[in-house]
Amino acid sequence: MNFKFVSTTIVSLLFGATMSMVEPYPCEHDLALFVFGFLAFLLVHRVLRGAPMKQLWMRYGVATVACYAVPFVWFWFCAMPGGLWYPPQPPILQLVMLVDGEGAYDAMVSNLFLVLWLVVSTGFLVFGIMQSQRHDNYLHGQRQ
Repeated sequence: MNFKFVSTTIVSLLFGATMSMVEPYPCEHDLALFVFGFLAFLLVHRVLRGAPMKQLWMRYGVATVACYAVPFVWFWFCAMPGGLWYPPQPPILQLVMLVDGEGAYDAMVSNLFLVLWLVVSTGFLVFGIMQSQRHDNYLHGQRQ
């Protein structure tokens, strides 16, 4: 079996799982979000041309999982039981849905994930544009 296929599938599953966990408790749409995230990641990976862009997309998938894992672990295993500090975050999910009870705790993790994900996504976008321009300049220089 091809290792690239296996690694792409694993990262796609993790990406889909991350997307499904963003919705706070009770997770009504978690299965649909999981399938959508999994298939969307595979589709974009399939559409991308060239190994460097596919590798960048794989790194983005892993970074997305890390963006969720860091607030999740910090909140549930450090801040809640140990009373450690948890950073303030904007109420992003509360703008679009009613969150109360245990869902408020999940929403804190999801809100921080969305902020981290925005920062990481912007970084990957800028890096991808810079790489694309550098590649175009290289090809343009070869043609002359």
